[in-house]
Amino acid sequence: MAYQLVFDWIDEFESLTESEIHTYSTEQEHNHEVIIALYNILLEPQKYKSDNVIYSICQQLLNFYKSQEPQLRRFAMQFIPILIYFHLSDKSCSAVQTLLVSLYNLEVVATKGQPRTLSFRIPSVAQSSIYHNSDTLDRAFIAESSLRRWEECNTKLVSWGPLPQIENFNAQNRQRALTALIFLYNQQIANVITQGIEFTCKGISRLVTQGFNSNASSGRSSITSDSSLHQQSCNNLSRIQVSSPLLIELLHIVYHGALRCPNNAGQALHDIIQRATYEIFPDVLLVGNAIKNLLQHSPSISVAPRPSHTHNVSKSIITNASFRTKKLPDDIPIQDAEQQNDPPLDSITEEQDEIEKTKNKAVSALKHLPKLPGLTKKHKDKSKSISQGDQGVELNSTIDGILETSNNDTSYSAVHVSAV
Repeated sequence: MAYQLVFDWIDEFESLTESEIHTYSTEQEHNHEVIIALYNILLEPQKYKSDNVIYSICQQLLNFYKSQEPQLRRFAMQFIPILIYFHLSDKSCSAVQTLLVSLYNLEVVATKGQPRTLSFRIPSVAQSSIYHNSDTLDRAFIAESSLRRWEECNTKLVSWGPLPQIENFNAQNRQRALTALIFLYNQQIANVITQGIEFTCKGISRLVTQGFNSNASSGRSSITSDSSLHQQSCNNLSRIQVSSPLLIELLHIVYHGALRCPNNAGQALHDIIQRATYEIFPDVLLVGNAIKNLLQHSPSISVAPRPSHTHNVSKSIITNASFRTKKLPDDIPIQDAEQQNDPPLDSITEEQDEIEKTKNKAVSALKHLPKLPGLTKKHKDKSKSISQGDQGVELNSTIDGILETSNNDTSYSAVHVSAV
């Protein structure tokens, strides 16, 4: 039982002498049973809130950190992310808040009490990062002369700190102090056991998804916890406020955990991206999508793809996206001499056929027309002397006049038709 195992671990440390602390500290790095038991208790504080086990654990971790043994300090530092989730989800626990404030104040000052400042240099493009792969660069680009030029551009040091000390957490300093603690945790993340990274990734998922609807149709939370107690109380808990720098530091944990526990890290990465999308944090989305793209295309890392929650749109709905535009050619191609001798297009032929049909109908209509006043005998006699060729011209002009008159909505009496 985790409860009894932790109390035995606390009693053992209290009974040690000063000469036995060094040996005890080297053994704690491999005491995985106690580490896992502590993670289970801190990740599910509702089960042990009534007891004083949380207070005893916080006191023990603070004593570890104040000691001069680096192994005990690293042992206490590995529980910082879980303690932060504990504090943000339940700010009424004074023991956790006191522990986090003490760790922060001890880390932001140097050994002589001066403000602590960390300096580091950003690596050049010749070294791979989450944004690019140096193996795909041109060999001439990473030549010695080019590397020297890029190294000279990156000689500026980036500093972290100094940060002020605080007495307690409030709405103004809480996010900045917790971000600093996660930053210090990331400096020692390589010493954390794999089970610790798994529990940390679970805590990150709960941190960014608490207070959201756990229904998959909402598209905001897809966390699947092993704890039934967390599933029942997820909707009753308030949403945890997170800042953009804090999420970026949490992404550093996820990126490191992708090599050791890809399933939990992939879930935490998905939840952070969902929360950054909700909060509209562009810097978090940039880093998160860069890590996601790197993990999907890295042959040495296999992360299970997370389901994307999308709303199904009915096929009967027609939107602007239903139409597909087709780009027309920039210019009409010039036809060759052989193509110019081709027969006319079908559309022109059809138009000529329609004209011929209209003229034939007009000729047949002339046969049934009554005698008009303008048609005299002289016209008939004159028409007899017209040659056969002139009759065709006369008839065509007559038909054209009738068609033009009919289009202008005039009567047949207004047309002077020559006798046939």
